[in-house]
Amino acid sequence: MPKHASASQAVPSADTDRVTLKIGDTYDIDLNMRWADADSLQHLNNAVYFRFMEEGRISMFYAGHLQESSRYGPVVVHCACDFKKQITYPATIRVRHRLVRLGRSSMEHEVDLFVVQPDQQLDLRAQGRSIMVWMDFEQEKSHPWPPEVLEALATTVNRS
Repeated sequence: MPKHASASQAVPSADTDRVTLKIGDTYDIDLNMRWADADSLQHLNNAVYFRFMEEGRISMFYAGHLQESSRYGPVVVHCACDFKKQITYPATIRVRHRLVRLGRSSMEHEVDLFVVQPDQQLDLRAQGRSIMVWMDFEQEKSHPWPPEVLEALATTVNRS
């Protein structure tokens, strides 16, 4: 269970009662590094960085209380990571997804992985990027983001 997840801070715009995602919105979650995530030198395995990014994405969708569908849903079409500094066991890792592009059917996030220091300061250890596409699985094609999905995700984000 995450120790920290972002609170709903998005607010309706002045001209509508609908809340939707906006460029710059962030979603944070704190995850504990497991002993099994490390190599013999106690460094976080490179593949696990992607698991942490995935856990952040999935957590954001679950926090929005979205209805699951066998026909429509998000798929990851791109995921990358630049390793800045090693992470060693034990560690609490803050995963921050920041929306940088919202298209008709795609969504791009910059993803930062920080180690949360004992004084709660954040130490950047990796930066990534992910692109999700909303899919119609029956048609095997992208589909526009439903407004209700964007509204549900907006309830999960931190907004400056």
